Amino acid sequence: MEGQLDPRKVEALQNQYSAALLKALNDKEKQIDEKLKSMETMDEDDFERLREKRKAAMVKAEQQRQRNLRNGHGRYMELSDQKEFFEACKASKQVVVHFFRSTTWRCQVVDRHLEQLAHEHIETRFVKIDAEKSPFLVERLNIIMLPSILCVKDGKTEHTIIGFDEMGGSDDFPASTLAFVLAKHKVLKYDGPEPEDVDEDGNVAHKGVNSIDMRRNASIREGANERDRDSEDDELDEFLEGYEDEAES
Repeated sequence: MEGQLDPRKVEALQNQYSAALLKALNDKEKQIDEKLKSMETMDEDDFERLREKRKAAMVKAEQQRQRNLRNGHGRYMELSDQKEFFEACKASKQVVVHFFRSTTWRCQVVDRHLEQLAHEHIETRFVKIDAEKSPFLVERLNIIMLPSILCVKDGKTEHTIIGFDEMGGSDDFPASTLAFVLAKHKVLKYDGPEPEDVDEDGNVAHKGVNSIDMRRNASIREGANERDRDSEDDELDEFLEGYEDEAES
């Protein structure tokens, strides 16, 4: 009957989910077994050192968490200008920057997912910047399509996710798939299950054709050469260290 799900597809999805869950449980059980085995040979002094080490780690983690919150982590924010972009990338170890345009509806898909991930991953700063208002950054960072997601780690760009291809090529990917992809580019920690249809190289298989209307047009580039950019050039050249090497490789 039209509108009903194919029972075979439902069963296949259930089997895939069960297999992924079983693998995750087995891995967790293995980790616990290894910890228990190592604890069998520990004496009281070892336990005391372990407690002190964990206490110090917890204190350090909380201090880092508080620094992150002061730097804007935990919420998804729009940057007003290029100066804020540089400040954000310098202040946080891991930054995810969404270059967007308000008239590109797929940018709203990215907004929705990054809003969720910002609350779930305090270790990473999530921001967005209007491409049409940032012609200098668009030009120098080679932002040629929208949405584009810039992955920044330790003040250097690791990667740019262009469109939805890395998330499978369709518009209905979940936030967890985006988190999985961002984790591959080392800008957040992800310990959830792998998305469906991950290939042997760890990439999300392409499942759809994205007719994405996001070619860079004159309105994005407008004004790129209308300002004195000497100081901006110096600052961006420093920031781009490593990015141009990646582009050439």
